[in-house]
Amino acid sequence: MTDPALTVERLLSDDLRDWLMAELRYPVLAVNTPHGAPSQSVMWFDLDPDRPDTILMNTRVGRAKDRYLRRDPRVSLAFEEGLTWAALRGTVELDDDRERALADIQRLAVRYGDDPQDFSGQQRVTIRMRVEKVIRHD
Repeated sequence: MTDPALTVERLLSDDLRDWLMAELRYPVLAVNTPHGAPSQSVMWFDLDPDRPDTILMNTRVGRAKDRYLRRDPRVSLAFEEGLTWAALRGTVELDDDRERALADIQRLAVRYGDDPQDFSGQQRVTIRMRVEKVIRHD
């Protein structure tokens, strides 16, 4: 590579996991639309406690990203802090268990300082992104 500050890895390293969780971050999720253009959304996230290579997110059933991910599970997720950033690529698995997905968004709401009860009664889906490539700039 031409930039010595760039690294490419296949997994979430422990130091990257620490950096992701060191402060509250709002990553940008990019999904593929049916016409091939990317669609981006700012997301709440957490690390999946049971899978070290997985990022957990959530969305409302029927939203564009829900529909797009059902068609094409390939995604990228970008985190930044000035010139320090990480771009993660991978595929997602959607968890349609409504009770589990509601519990997941309510946990994310607590993490991000929102009222978990604001999500009561919503139909949600949990997005689990399995990280397959990490590009970092430190």
